[in-house]
Amino acid sequence: MFTRYSYMIDRSYSIMYLYTHINKIMYNFKHPPHPPLGLIQTSGYRDTLTALHNPVTGWPLVYPKPPASLFLQDDLTYTDGKIVELENYINHYGSAINQITFYIWHEHLDKLYPELNLVYYPKFLWDHKEDAINHRVPDQFNFTKDKEFNFLCLNMNKRSHRTDTVKLLQGFPNRLISYKSMGWNLHTHAQDWDKDDYTNANINENGILRNTANLIQLQKVYESCQFSVVTETRYELPYDFITEKTTQCWLALHPALYVSNKGHVQILRDWGFDVFDDVFDHSYDLLDNDVRLNTLVESNREVLTNGILNFSSLKDRLLKNRDHYLNNWLFS
Repeated sequence: MFTRYSYMIDRSYSIMYLYTHINKIMYNFKHPPHPPLGLIQTSGYRDTLTALHNPVTGWPLVYPKPPASLFLQDDLTYTDGKIVELENYINHYGSAINQITFYIWHEHLDKLYPELNLVYYPKFLWDHKEDAINHRVPDQFNFTKDKEFNFLCLNMNKRSHRTDTVKLLQGFPNRLISYKSMGWNLHTHAQDWDKDDYTNANINENGILRNTANLIQLQKVYESCQFSVVTETRYELPYDFITEKTTQCWLALHPALYVSNKGHVQILRDWGFDVFDDVFDHSYDLLDNDVRLNTLVESNREVLTNGILNFSSLKDRLLKNRDHYLNNWLFS
């Protein structure tokens, strides 16, 4: 995830103009101009491109003269109850920190840092929604009532909560599970994505976002399963970090269980989405990290084992979720 809106050290555009005029701009994630980037994510170019994130010290940062606005454009580094990047900004600016506005991709981060000027700015999610529309992704996913498998669980990069999830789910019958970094491929589906699709370029040579291209490649995989068990990027944050892993289910007409941060499902309800509480037991959502995953599996053991009874009755609700995603969500 190092390349979303990457700030190249050797990129030659001038950000000083933006800093000088920062207070005159009202930023909107739906269209430019966007706030100057605060995270220095990469150095080099093409074959020499290098990710600069350090799990201890976080991302290298840009420090403009206040007053200023900054877009912290990727997942931030949460360690020992604090966010490294925000702590570095606080230490750098001191009392002038109230003159800095941070545009962020994290829901409810203000609960951890109520004293900072934080603005929810889901540009990544907006860009992926627009890309799906531009490449007619909704037209490629149709509702079909007859499914070969009960559920789908896709995993790419190795993370402890994904490893734990796969261990808990692999004993269930009639499921599709992949875990690319651990060598678990979807052998019966040649269109499964490859690690090469996750290089340091967000847009491939055909002008389509890689996540969109991956979703299109997996169309037959999604349509062969009733629902998804989504393993989001993060699991133990005291705020939420929602990515395309959640939103792609709306495009693919999949109801889902979510292995994610505490309160993830409630955020989706608050956004106006149907989370199919009559199908799944989402009581796990507000439980603590040490019991949330096990509770998800145990409280949904029947549907994981036998699938969704009368699955065809969900068609209109799934289509309504997709319409809400494409036409209403993020517009208000």
